[in-house]
Amino acid sequence: MERICKNCETKLENTFKFCPNCGQEHKDKVVHFKQFILDFLGDYFTFDSLIIRSVRPLLFSPGFLTKEFIAGRRVRYIPPLRMFIFISIIFFLFLGPVDQSAGLEKSEEAEFLDSFFSIWFPRLFFLLLPLFALFLFILFRKPGRFYLTHFIFSIHFHAFAFVLLTIMVIMIDYIFPSSVFLSQWSFMITIFLLEVYLLIALRKVYEQKVLTTILKLFLLNIFYVISAMIIFSLAGALIFYL
Repeated sequence: MERICKNCETKLENTFKFCPNCGQEHKDKVVHFKQFILDFLGDYFTFDSLIIRSVRPLLFSPGFLTKEFIAGRRVRYIPPLRMFIFISIIFFLFLGPVDQSAGLEKSEEAEFLDSFFSIWFPRLFFLLLPLFALFLFILFRKPGRFYLTHFIFSIHFHAFAFVLLTIMVIMIDYIFPSSVFLSQWSFMITIFLLEVYLLIALRKVYEQKVLTTILKLFLLNIFYVISAMIIFSLAGALIFYL
């Protein structure tokens, strides 16, 4: 009897358990409810293990995921861009409307800030991803090291940044909404942790001397902050005047 993949109709050899074209498992019999549940649980726990396997090194081992990607060990982790999008969505959900989190009265200024932070702020960060990678490409340029390496590094770093920023927003808006002192300290601690994380990640991925890495980190901060200020200022002006 001829064996055909039910998903893509590719002809299968008798020894094939999976379709070589689409990867679907070949089953001659009807799938019963028990098997359906087992398949679901298998997919769920596989995804769950990917989350644990990806988030833990993202938070506590700077540069590890980028090194793993460069080494070709990718299937065991969540794809970098998917992880970044997932984490950024959580961040912007907690960021929320400015008039609610900051206690502003509904005004033209509040409406402008709402529009900027809820609509344009997320989009502008997607512009900063390749820009940050470009600065890395310039500062850590090396024969055989392609732009993609720096872009993956940029994705992982910004994903970690969004995790810290989410924690900071929760602290400021939900736990200590009326404490200016704690809000300022939360911001400063967040910046400090980002810098430490970035320094360790740069050392691990690019394997340069400590002083050289610190100098390039200093230049990277200058390039990035100036670029972010220009981009956000231009975007804010366009939103306000158009």
